[in-house]
Amino acid sequence: MAHAKAAADKSTIKYLTHYAEPEVRALTSFPEQLRYQHALVIPAFAESGQFIERFVNSVLAEQACLLIVVVNQPDSEFGCLHQQAQIDLSVQIAQQGKLLWQQENLSLITLGDKSDDKSDNKGANSAVNSAILLVERFRLPIPAEQGVGLARKIGADLAVKLFHLGQINSSWLHSSDADAHLPDNYFSAHSNDNLALKRAVATCCNFYHYSAEQAIHQANLSYENALRYYVAGLKYAQSPYAYFTIGSILSFDMRAYCQARGFPKRSAGEDFYLLNKLAKLGEVTYLADVKIKLDARPSQRVPFGTGPAVLNIMQLTEHGQEYHYYHPEIFIELHACLQAFEHLWQNRQQPELWLTRLSENSQNALKSIGLLTFIAKQTMAKQGQFDKQLIVWFDSFKTLKFIHALRDLGLENIPLEQAIANAPFDLALAH
Repeated sequence: MAHAKAAADKSTIKYLTHYAEPEVRALTSFPEQLRYQHALVIPAFAESGQFIERFVNSVLAEQACLLIVVVNQPDSEFGCLHQQAQIDLSVQIAQQGKLLWQQENLSLITLGDKSDDKSDNKGANSAVNSAILLVERFRLPIPAEQGVGLARKIGADLAVKLFHLGQINSSWLHSSDADAHLPDNYFSAHSNDNLALKRAVATCCNFYHYSAEQAIHQANLSYENALRYYVAGLKYAQSPYAYFTIGSILSFDMRAYCQARGFPKRSAGEDFYLLNKLAKLGEVTYLADVKIKLDARPSQRVPFGTGPAVLNIMQLTEHGQEYHYYHPEIFIELHACLQAFEHLWQNRQQPELWLTRLSENSQNALKSIGLLTFIAKQTMAKQGQFDKQLIVWFDSFKTLKFIHALRDLGLENIPLEQAIANAPFDLALAH
């Protein structure tokens, strides 16, 4: 156990030295006496201040949390249009408490004290008070192609540094968004005595979308059903990568985060790719009892994901068209493929013969994503090593490529409701 911790600490030091964002260097003067139990990172672009008010007035703010808000904008014309809104949001955040520390583009606002009387500022020496670490990345905009991925990475890297310094106690770093309403048990579910997290490196909370506008609510409900259908399909197929990839509901162990080298700097899909790496280091655990309400809303702030999907579904509905999604037969093919993998090592010298166990579509799909090349590189591997490398190779990204290959080979998308009705699995399997 001690050896494993030493190795994890070594990975953390290596990450902070070589891969962390420049903002981390500004923490050298961070007040040493401050301690927080939890860390929560929220990137904010074109958001109102409602999420800040919600946090400040929540039970979570009473649980010694450092909320790291990365107020950012892309270096694009679209981003420039929102700069004043980003300035206004930063001002609103600063007004939630008293400025305790400031360095470069970082400001620490302690909560529960808005006075100028230093004698009343219990936050300066309190081990239980919560605070907001405000990161301003709008005057120095984020490269548009790095988008929310870089924003999340900046916040997470700051948390990792403070954890490494012993100023954040919990090794669990929570990643969410401004549209998320976090429940009271959000932090407590990640306590050390939760046996469900014994082998976990990441967690995904339960979730649901809501909007008072019926059209938006229904569109989001369709997309939410698609997400649950996809994860249920992966579980039915017995894929080791059957989890939700939603940035709003994600938490992860900071040491594992460092081993995975942090959030990828992408304008979308950063949660998918981080989880893809984390899942190779341990379990991704689903917390059904931690239910996060997400504001349902169409959006074009990212190139793909919930916002654009909802917008697309609404447009389809307006034109009397149905939303199409993956054919359920695809998950049956995936299940057969994963079952056949158990015998691949014995047949590694004759992979073409092994492929005949599968349908022609699956054979062609596996060839198109490079299975034969993988096998050719593993000729000297023993079975245990081969099987482990196969799981690593056929990860969530390769699984998605396999699914898309099957779709392009003839198993075309069908109306979502029809897919759910015809599937040999229930959406509840996603739980």
